[in-house]
Amino acid sequence: MQGLSWWRIARRMAWKIRGRRPLLTSSRRLTREERREVVTKIDELAPWFHNMNLGNDVWTNPTWEGSGPDYPKWRWELVQPMLPDVQGRKCLDIGCSSGFFALKLKELGAEYVLGIDQGEQEIAVKQARFAATCVRLDVDFDSMSVYDLAHAGKTFDIVLFLGVFYHLRHPLLALESIRKVCGHTLLIQTITTPHERPLHGSSPKYREDAGLKSAELNQPDFPMLRFVNGGLDGDRSCWFVPSPEAVLAMLNSSGFLPEEMIFPTNHEMIVRCSVK
Repeated sequence: MQGLSWWRIARRMAWKIRGRRPLLTSSRRLTREERREVVTKIDELAPWFHNMNLGNDVWTNPTWEGSGPDYPKWRWELVQPMLPDVQGRKCLDIGCSSGFFALKLKELGAEYVLGIDQGEQEIAVKQARFAATCVRLDVDFDSMSVYDLAHAGKTFDIVLFLGVFYHLRHPLLALESIRKVCGHTLLIQTITTPHERPLHGSSPKYREDAGLKSAELNQPDFPMLRFVNGGLDGDRSCWFVPSPEAVLAMLNSSGFLPEEMIFPTNHEMIVRCSVK
């Protein structure tokens, strides 16, 4: 593609993926001038982690760099069936990145949606606000740490916590902070240590006690966190990798009741929880 303009690359990529991926249903027809302005702004705010159509097949990540052309589409297809009815609900998207999931919650009829991000994706909130303006959806986006949620002065019926857990130095503190503002449902996605699980998991069982000198501490199903002292596949923002048992146990100890879980790959899980 050397020598092609940014816009020609975008058109070529959009043509390849047109009709293959669901769009934000709120995306609209843009005038020629609007389209030019949107393309310019997308370029100014690059790089984008979420590839989404903001109108007229104008994509936010047309060169497919980083997360690739099918993200967040493939994750949304996993998460959406696990969501409760969001109609009229207040929703929070933690680690919202470019805003796709928060915008989809609003499209599904949520009364109020707040997306927050901070740290690794410093420009994410600006991207999300711009995307919301393009598709004319009333969603709030703010630069905020998950640890500060208790001071936000809001509570939410549904909380999304996708792709953030393993980036945190203080995971239990984060879960306790989320519990203070979550009134009904939490959906969490995280990487895990390698496991052999069917796509859909069974109800979790928890170990209540353990002996320091007991053999169970070394059993494969004992909750375990692997600390990452450096980079994980080159990503130096990751601090630990939990086992599936550790994810469930940490949720349970923080006031959440895991109800449904899926294992899309052998190093990942998504859990839907209610509050205790």
